[in-house]
Amino acid sequence: MKTIHNAYISALLADAAYIDLDRDLDVGKMVNALKKRMAKDQAKFIAENFEVIASENKRDIPLPGSGFDATVWRGKVGKVYAGEVFVSLRGTQPQGGRADMEADVDLASRGVA
Repeated sequence: MKTIHNAYISALLADAAYIDLDRDLDVGKMVNALKKRMAKDQAKFIAENFEVIASENKRDIPLPGSGFDATVWRGKVGKVYAGEVFVSLRGTQPQGGRADMEADVDLASRGVA
């Protein structure tokens, strides 16, 4: 059962990575931001149990953005996940359906892919 539970927590945090979050957000502000993407109870669970310790949000296409986004989470002190670190990555978010292709061409042409 623990494996399924851990997979669910990882999936929630991965979904939350699609919202640009800053460090040091209080619970209320984090819940409000996350509610745009998920149910309020899920957003509240994340905000009460995890904190953002690092976040990298690059502009998507048009150039020169790579579209790379990542959020590093840490379980809050006194909670079940205290001290555990999770890394959530998100992919290019298509705008008009072409952003993924443009990002791939950009990365390949710069020798990054």
